[in-house]
Amino acid sequence: MRVFDLHCDTIDALALREVDAIGSVLGPLEDDDLLHNRLALDLTRMRQVAGDGWCQCFAIWVPEVLEGTPFSPRAAYEQARDYFEEQVRLHADLVAQTRNMGEADAVVASGRVAAFLTLEGASPMEGELGYLERLHEDGVRMVTLCWNGRNALASGHETCDGLSALGRQAVRRMGELGMVVDASHLNDEGFADLLACSDAPFVASHSNSRAVCGHPRNLTDDQFRAIVERGGLVGLNYFRAFVTERAEAEGAMAAGHPTPEVSFDELAAHVEHFLDLGGEDAVALGSDYDGSEVPDWLDGCQRLPAFHERMATRFGDELCEKVFFANAHAFFLRTLG
Repeated sequence: MRVFDLHCDTIDALALREVDAIGSVLGPLEDDDLLHNRLALDLTRMRQVAGDGWCQCFAIWVPEVLEGTPFSPRAAYEQARDYFEEQVRLHADLVAQTRNMGEADAVVASGRVAAFLTLEGASPMEGELGYLERLHEDGVRMVTLCWNGRNALASGHETCDGLSALGRQAVRRMGELGMVVDASHLNDEGFADLLACSDAPFVASHSNSRAVCGHPRNLTDDQFRAIVERGGLVGLNYFRAFVTERAEAEGAMAAGHPTPEVSFDELAAHVEHFLDLGGEDAVALGSDYDGSEVPDWLDGCQRLPAFHERMATRFGDELCEKVFFANAHAFFLRTLG
């Protein structure tokens, strides 16, 4: 089994646990690191369950709530980046940071995890277009323009503004630098603006189908088709509330209790719908591990072999391989080299 996962929040959960604005969401962790932890992803289990190769996009999530606080978005990003780099150095026998697919292939061939650094929410730019160069130097190769609210570049699904003038400039500059734009979290207005200001292929790293689950974080059919037409990529999100509206509704009724379980069939329905829209070469994995509440049968990367088996049984070995690895590999090879 090979795995290429477009989005996880593991670095935040480890590196920013002492920051109140973030720790209140992700919860405190002690004595854990990237090698061994109580989260969904660690290097030990990743190597055990995907012996044929694992490429992981490690996101640094910086919510807009940090703007205007003493611990700035840039400080949060840089603390998490430093932690990521330290963990890669400490565990170089198991993982290496990669900046393109050629490097990633070499790392995977050596039996290690290929780690791409990504940014979820461009707030660390703090209105400074030139900071993109620093992000690029750090190895960031994919940027989600916003989170749920509004920053200097774009607006998330909780707002109704689109891309700002700076956001349009940033999209164009990212294309020049060879950085992939991630449309997950963009509201509909921002998605339309992205299509209007760039012809480059882009991704929605962790978004499902809005036709299957009506949450505004999910993609409309037209949005998915636009990504396919551009040669882009969509990562399947395991978050219960983005898989089925039933999970969110029943969870609200059962306040104080865990969100109701979500079935494999409910998650597979998103794949089936994307396939009906011509997405055979555009669907990948975007787990949202360590940043969301996932079904029990997917809780932890050690559960992926059973998920892989069920996907192969439902969709066939070839399509399963595309979703788990090949589609993301082909996209990153085209866009990053």
